Amino acid sequence: MARLEETVAALAEAQRRTEERVTRLEERMAQLEEIVAALAEAQRRAEERLARLEETVAALAEAQRRTEERVTRLEERMAQLEEIVAALAEAQRRAEERLARLEETVAALAEAQRRTEERVTRLEEAVTALAEAQRQMEKRVARLEEVVTALGEDVAALTRAQQHAEQQIAVLASSVDALTKRMDAISHDVARLKGFHLQHQYERHAPAYFRALARKIHVLSSEELSAFVESAVEEGKLADAEADEIIRTDIVARGRHPEEGSELYLVVEVSWGIGLSDVERAARRALLLSQLGVRAIPVVAGEGITEDAVHLARRLNVWRVIDGRAIPPIEAPPTPGTDGEAAPPSL
Repeated sequence: MARLEETVAALAEAQRRTEERVTRLEERMAQLEEIVAALAEAQRRAEERLARLEETVAALAEAQRRTEERVTRLEERMAQLEEIVAALAEAQRRAEERLARLEETVAALAEAQRRTEERVTRLEEAVTALAEAQRQMEKRVARLEEVVTALGEDVAALTRAQQHAEQQIAVLASSVDALTKRMDAISHDVARLKGFHLQHQYERHAPAYFRALARKIHVLSSEELSAFVESAVEEGKLADAEADEIIRTDIVARGRHPEEGSELYLVVEVSWGIGLSDVERAARRALLLSQLGVRAIPVVAGEGITEDAVHLARRLNVWRVIDGRAIPPIEAPPTPGTDGEAAPPSL
């Protein structure tokens, strides 16, 4: 019983202590709850501050980026300013140089002004002298006017004489025009006579002049040529106009090829001075004659030939006989032993 009481007393004491501990625990729990609440509030405030800090950091980062951009622009602007300063320094240097030159120019102008003043002084003296000379000149002009009046009468007389001379010159000019026309007519007649004479020479001496082109040469008379052509017209080989063209040829000669011996015809246009028209006629008339089935060689003959006619003769395959020398369309160097004789025609 005593132990029971002791046990109960111990339990009561333990209960008391337990209750005290529970009380303290409750108090501690209350404190812990307050602490937890405070911590929760602190956590909330910390989270809010953290959010604000994050926003601040983001804002600071954006501000940093803008600051860096501004710094970059400032650096570029600084570089530009440095260039501008350098340019200004160079401009300042040039301005100083120009100022120095201007000072030299001003000094030179001052010297020039001094010399100008000296010249003005001399000019004033010269003007005074000129005024005196002008006065003397006026006196001389007055005397000259008197002389001019006298000369006017002489000029009137000379004018009348000039008119008479002009009338005589007009008469002389008319006479000269008439003489010029007569001389032109005479020159034309002389040229025709030269041509006729030259044509007669080539007709008479055809075997000699055209020996390089043909052998056994016979110059067709007007009657022979006309009969030959008329036969072709009757056979329908030529038109009347073509026949007339052939008949008007200066010389048509028949002969034999120097090497082949075949028959050929020389169609020759004779002119004292051979020109383009002579070459064209020879080529055209030879072509018409070849329509009759014969070999026809165009030839121009004369004392001289123009350079243009030479080129045309080469192009149209026309022979040239100049001052008695036969020249093929394309000249070849003379063969040894031929003494410069032209090669026979190539047909």
